[in-house]
Amino acid sequence: MMKRILDILGIGEKQANPEEMTFPVAKVLAFFSVALGVILLASNLAALKVWNLFGIPVDAGIWLFPIAYIVGDLLVEIYGQKMANLVSVYCTLFAVIVAGVLAFAKVVLPDFPGVDNGAFEIVQSATGRIFLASVAGFLAGQIVNNGVFARLRAKESNQNAHFIKRALLSSYVAHIFDSLIFETLAFVGRVPFGDFVAQAVFAYVAGIVLETILSPLTAVLAQKLRQRLRYNNGKNLN
Repeated sequence: MMKRILDILGIGEKQANPEEMTFPVAKVLAFFSVALGVILLASNLAALKVWNLFGIPVDAGIWLFPIAYIVGDLLVEIYGQKMANLVSVYCTLFAVIVAGVLAFAKVVLPDFPGVDNGAFEIVQSATGRIFLASVAGFLAGQIVNNGVFARLRAKESNQNAHFIKRALLSSYVAHIFDSLIFETLAFVGRVPFGDFVAQAVFAYVAGIVLETILSPLTAVLAQKLRQRLRYNNGKNLN
């Protein structure tokens, strides 16, 4: 059963392990891993703010979360599908652990007399419904994005070309799963159904528009990383 779950998550034995890394390659991997985790947590804190966009309820994290897909594209491009998926799984597990610790602190630890814990209550509230919905959408979106990206690359004769096409097509598909899971878990029953549909559509469109705008810059960064690190798709370049 566990083997099946690992294969579904793209971190099982079916996926090839990345080759040994030099320190510069590992250093960039550490940076991307931290960046992905921080983006996940920061976007959830921002999502506490639901603002009004021409009558559409929109969470403030919507402008930050698409950056996670850009980081994910760079991870799968340079380090391969298995390593990119592993980073996403670790980020998700870390986020769930953080949520559990905050929930534990809220229930078990007694308030000190005269101390206002209102700020903690606000932070802890981020680990509620929206937080769990975001984590679930993040994991599903990243796994789908990396899988589609890797399949598109495998079909190309020159696997260093067409990065933008791979990045955008994989994101277009992944955002469907991400938006559907997040919006359903976070907002169904919380807002009227019409507003829910409008929010879900907007979240999908906004995500892919932002990533499309930034895609040329992402492609340049991917090329620079390949050249400087001499590492691509989890393999050392001669």
